[in-house]
Amino acid sequence: MSITSRGSLDEKLDWAFSLYDLDNDGFITKEEMVNIVDAIYSMVGNLLDLPKDEDTPQKRVEKIFAQMDTNRDDKLSKDEFREGSKCDPWIVEALTTAPARQ
Repeated sequence: MSITSRGSLDEKLDWAFSLYDLDNDGFITKEEMVNIVDAIYSMVGNLLDLPKDEDTPQKRVEKIFAQMDTNRDDKLSKDEFREGSKCDPWIVEALTTAPARQ
């Protein structure tokens, strides 16, 4: 939890990568990412006004892979994920916005 609240952007991205890499093989597949994105959409999807090209987990994952999968091998290495995430303003904002303290 310390990484998600106080870590550097790279530390947060490494943590996020490990969250998506369900089988711990060092790569994120589309199937792994769909599983996580589906869970996220189930929790908060109705709270968001999603663009038409991202209104399903499958569409969001296809868009992410189109941006990040530079090797075009249908899996993301940690470097591809890290560099691709840094180019996505939504991801950067989500990881760098500090939670409100009470």
